[in-house]
Amino acid sequence: MGKWQNGPDMTDILIYLAQMDQQGGWFSSVLLMPTGSPAAPHVIFNVMSTKSKAPNLEGSGILTVYDGWPSKEHASFSGAFYRCLIEHDTRLSSETFLDGLT
Repeated sequence: MGKWQNGPDMTDILIYLAQMDQQGGWFSSVLLMPTGSPAAPHVIFNVMSTKSKAPNLEGSGILTVYDGWPSKEHASFSGAFYRCLIEHDTRLSSETFLDGLT
């Protein structure tokens, strides 16, 4: 992993995302949605994953929308983004979701 000074860096995030996809057979994409104003910018994280070899792509996707950054919980952009990926990975791993794919 990358060098954690005050939390994860973008290298850690990319490694996590690649491993999540590889281990679960997912194809994930990330959308950063800027909100707020020039004086108080904000970004919302959207992560979408679909099964790489799913016969029915409409039934194989899951989306996580995360509040984003800046936030009270995260000092850094990369820390907030990493937390979003952890929550998304948890959702991908949930048996409730996976039962709906079969």
